[in-house]
Amino acid sequence: MKKEFPQKGLDLERIKKSLEVGNNYISEDAVFLGYPQSTPHPLGVEILAKYIQYNENHVGTFTNKNMQLNMTRQLEKELIEMMGQLYGDEDVDGYVTSGGTEGNIMGIWIARNFFEDNVCLVKTDLTHQSVDKACNLMKISEIINIPYTEKFQMNINSLKENILKKFSIGIQKFIIVCTVGYTMTGTIDNVEEINYLLQELEKQYNIKFYIHVDAAIGGLVFPFISDSEFAFKYKYVYSISVDPHKMGYIPFASGIFMCRKGMQKHIEVPIKYAKTVMDKTLISSRSAASAVACWGVFNFLGKNGFKKILQDLIRLKEYLIQKLEEKQLAMVISDPGTNMVCIHFINTNNGLLPEQIEKKYVLDGFYIKYQEEEIVCYKIYIMPHVTKKSLDNFIKDLENTF
Repeated sequence: MKKEFPQKGLDLERIKKSLEVGNNYISEDAVFLGYPQSTPHPLGVEILAKYIQYNENHVGTFTNKNMQLNMTRQLEKELIEMMGQLYGDEDVDGYVTSGGTEGNIMGIWIARNFFEDNVCLVKTDLTHQSVDKACNLMKISEIINIPYTEKFQMNINSLKENILKKFSIGIQKFIIVCTVGYTMTGTIDNVEEINYLLQELEKQYNIKFYIHVDAAIGGLVFPFISDSEFAFKYKYVYSISVDPHKMGYIPFASGIFMCRKGMQKHIEVPIKYAKTVMDKTLISSRSAASAVACWGVFNFLGKNGFKKILQDLIRLKEYLIQKLEEKQLAMVISDPGTNMVCIHFINTNNGLLPEQIEKKYVLDGFYIKYQEEEIVCYKIYIMPHVTKKSLDNFIKDLENTF
């Protein structure tokens, strides 16, 4: 029977009983391994709980306002400045979003309006499905899927070849979606090489480019473990999407979108009930609580805190790989040097794990092209709730299964 809207309010105790937390990924027996999410940082939970009760509406963008802001809006502005500095440009615009999908839609929406027409979007087969949603919403019909290399990065030679092919039929504007942390492989496109190629093509053919960086997974990882640059240092990077509710340890739903100063004007619309105020966001009304939680946790951890967490997680990831290989249970398909690994299980039914293992550890198999062959792989994310003991239990379950 379908649930009906109650005529009379239910007893409070009955409601509380229905809302009791059941077993989830923080259970000692079952561990959530398949996705980049975890128990949030306690400070983030505390701040969110405190500020959610005020239900403040953060409508608009605060980085492009010179007016005096109230406390929570000022903190969101400072958060965007901090993140801009992390990615090579303190003078950015941006706001706290609902997550990576919203950020990717924003970047592609701005790019499409910036170019106006005759535009082609370029991505890979590994690119997140939110980019396909954005293309559908923006009615972008010219789309190129660039093959990826054996290192699971956008193939630069194929990128050049495909751009010139489209240029030969009259297309002169390209939106390039680069990924920093592909969901399935954890790898990062070489933004430096791509930017250099685009520079040469613009010089030679006067082709126009806009790079949007999807850093939902890697945006709060790579700056703390690597010297590689992937954002505003490069000429053609105009926007970036990051997900604090993944590797930032913030409660859902918390994302961050940033773009070069003034780029949001390409999607702004007037707010009819507020004089001279323009809305430059996708969803308009937003909660202040997520922005304040991000500000609090990021300032509490600092760069050193993020580094320490990641070092510990990477050590655990390396321990898992060592055990899997030592016991000949799996082979590594992609190890990006972060807290994730993509693996193929040996001696199983076409690489697939039994359903009970998938369910217990929240693992989903997927097909990926590897050495000219389509194989089943699994992505494993080592997040703060994962312990050495839980990984030992995982190994034991695999041994008993095989």
